[in-house]
Amino acid sequence: MDYNTSRNYLEMREYGRHIQKMVEYLLTIEDREKRNIQAKSVIELMGFLNPSLKNIEDYKHKLWDHLFFMSNFQL
Repeated sequence: MDYNTSRNYLEMREYGRHIQKMVEYLLTIEDREKRNIQAKSVIELMGFLNPSLKNIEDYKHKLWDHLFFMSNFQL
């Protein structure tokens, strides 16, 4: 059984564990173009999961900041 205490720490809880796993997968992609395409897909999904950010003027930039934070600024 997989307990939350044995899993990786969630950087941003509002997105959940699935988005965190997607970000961890992004870090394993070697090809830069493929990684950027996948990152844009993750950003779009993050926008769906957190629709309140769409009220902010530059919400895409904020989502990219969240993605960088979740990846420990490795992307």
